[in-house]
Amino acid sequence: MKGFGWIKKWQVWVGVVSVLVLMSLCAWMGYSSARTEVDGVKKSYDEILSSLEGKSGELEGLEGELSSKTDELERVMSSLSDKKEEAAEAASMIDEANAKAGEVDALKEEVRVLDDKIKEKKTKIADLDEDIKSRKGDIKKLDAAPVSLPSGTFIVGKDVKALRYSASSAGQSGNFVVYSSFGDLKVNQILGSDYGVSEHIFFADEGDIIESTMPTVLTPVE
Repeated sequence: MKGFGWIKKWQVWVGVVSVLVLMSLCAWMGYSSARTEVDGVKKSYDEILSSLEGKSGELEGLEGELSSKTDELERVMSSLSDKKEEAAEAASMIDEANAKAGEVDALKEEVRVLDDKIKEKKTKIADLDEDIKSRKGDIKKLDAAPVSLPSGTFIVGKDVKALRYSASSAGQSGNFVVYSSFGDLKVNQILGSDYGVSEHIFFADEGDIIESTMPTVLTPVE
């Protein structure tokens, strides 16, 4: 029995050594696995850091591009503001031109109305002239000599006799006006022009006032 004691001891030592080797192997395997995991995490961290650095560069580029676009947008907005001011000025000028055009149209209409009135007056004067000419045969001149008056103001009964006269221009044209002694307008004619008549027949009563802007001939008639 004592001869087999060393065998048992050897078996115990072999078991102990086996356990130690097994534990060492397990420890080494755990360390190797942990190192692998740590190396993997470090590698992932480096990749993430590198990616972040790349993204940071891209971000700086985008920020620079954004700043450039912002400056361009400000220039466009400034130009647009200038264009709006120019458009407002142009609109104001157009409104002013339209107002002036309206005034011109109104003046043209006034001129047209005046032309129509002048034509109407000319027609009436022509008719009166024809009527006077047609009645000349009915009007008989008196034996009294015609009265030549310069331009001025005259009183009937003092400067000329109270008679019926045919008033005509002595060469020039002008206004021939007669007021009664009470200031009432009796005659208002233009003598000796295209706008007036060649002569005008009227009654000169005592106290009437004759005003003439040109030399006039008063011929007494019946």
